[in-house]
Amino acid sequence: MRTAVARALAALEEVSVRLIGAPRPAIGAADPFAGLLPWDLTSAEALEVPAAETEYGAALLDFAGVCAIRRAVPPSLAARGGAAASALAAEVRRGVRRRGGDPDCPQVGFRFHEACQRGPGRVDLRGYQLDEEPFAAVGEVGGRAWLPLVRRVLGGDARLLWSGLVVTEPGTAAQRFHADAPPVPRAVWEEHGLLGGLPRATLPAHCLTVFVPLVDLRRGLNGPTAFLPGSHHGATAAAMAAEADEAGSSAGAGGA
Repeated sequence: MRTAVARALAALEEVSVRLIGAPRPAIGAADPFAGLLPWDLTSAEALEVPAAETEYGAALLDFAGVCAIRRAVPPSLAARGGAAASALAAEVRRGVRRRGGDPDCPQVGFRFHEACQRGPGRVDLRGYQLDEEPFAAVGEVGGRAWLPLVRRVLGGDARLLWSGLVVTEPGTAAQRFHADAPPVPRAVWEEHGLLGGLPRATLPAHCLTVFVPLVDLRRGLNGPTAFLPGSHHGATAAAMAAEADEAGSSAGAGGA
């Protein structure tokens, strides 16, 4: 039996031509996504949200779990950020070597408070020099585009938990599909009386991850992050996690 990921990818391929350039659903409709499944949203155009359309953006995030805001950061500023990120990753790798480690060792790797290895060729930096330029400018300029949507979804008191960089060297193996964070247990929502009349299978959004590419992603260059629309729904994520453990599966658990 094909895995949930294989079925989703097949559906994406089948409807990609139909959805490219498709008009954005009317926001005022009772269900702007009637007749679609989350994984039918396959093209960049289908997932695009103008920064000012927070109502539609919130509906799309609820339905698909992912949306895209184009040019939130000017290309020149993104390029500066990309160069600075590569320099930071190189600095970390040199530091690991000075301490006698191998930053590309698949068995041991390295893990520190501010930097760790996510497999050979992939460095994950958390908070390290991200309050300095050009990263501060990326957050300030880009935030003007995405913060209204974040606050529409999470509320006006939403705050930044942490910021980080993932720097991947050419030729690095792809990661398995995964969720960046676990859901908040339903019991916690119930304890604080925050569920209201939501259906049993539904939980509110408690956080959002904003990905800001600092390299050119056109024409499939530079290995862009992949997402599976709809994998944020609990039932879908649970099915994917279960099927990921089946013999011969390469799906990976969770949603992205």
